[in-house]
Amino acid sequence: MTSILALSGGFTWLGALLPEAMHNMPHHQGQRLAHSMLVVVIVLGLALLARLALNRTAKGRDGLVPEANLKPKNLFELYVEAMLNMVRGILGKEDGDYYFPLIAGLFLYILVSNLMGVLPGFAPPTDHINTNLPMALTVFVVYNVAGIIRQGPVNYFKHLLGPVLWLGPLMFLVEAIGHLVRPASLSIRLYGNMFGDHLVLDIFMNQLPDLVGAVLGWGLPVLFLGLGIFVSLIQAFVFSLLSLLYISLAVQKHDDHH
Repeated sequence: MTSILALSGGFTWLGALLPEAMHNMPHHQGQRLAHSMLVVVIVLGLALLARLALNRTAKGRDGLVPEANLKPKNLFELYVEAMLNMVRGILGKEDGDYYFPLIAGLFLYILVSNLMGVLPGFAPPTDHINTNLPMALTVFVVYNVAGIIRQGPVNYFKHLLGPVLWLGPLMFLVEAIGHLVRPASLSIRLYGNMFGDHLVLDIFMNQLPDLVGAVLGWGLPVLFLGLGIFVSLIQAFVFSLLSLLYISLAVQKHDDHH
């Protein structure tokens, strides 16, 4: 039973393990809260394993020799290097190192949440706007506060007026609306893509098994499963990249444009 059926009242492993907790709150809310907490536990568990492995190999040549097998430490090293290069490439080294924990944390949480939707008996927290909006609002607050601190309140709000004085009120209205729409855009984009992806996956894996099996065998379900994993990765990347770009636009100087 996939995520769509899980959130519409079907079976989930957490619902079976925590029936009392699920009974005390609305079904959808209980499912998402429980699975959100599970995502946090998974991420922290992987990070702890990687940290312990790093501590064991921190001394001597062992810390410089790659592991023969793929382990959590190697995965995190690859992930940290890739994300750090991306963040530094857009924000520079100083700002990149400062905002790296936020961007990397968002990406990892969203990715694990999205991938949970392709596992039978689990529900992805990110296929509902109530999960995505708090993350988007966090980004909204962070980049606005960063812009005000970096440029000062006067200069930060002055760039919203544009270079033409008599168009200032109109430009301010347009810019203000654009900024307010950003959290909604981040939330709805992630929600829409994940809900649609998991709905298609659910249809082909659960609601049409006989038809699909008779016509195409397991080829099409496997294809959609791979597509679901790909979409999960892309949506986590898009959310993180847009958040990074918003921070970049807020902290850069606006003397020569806008």
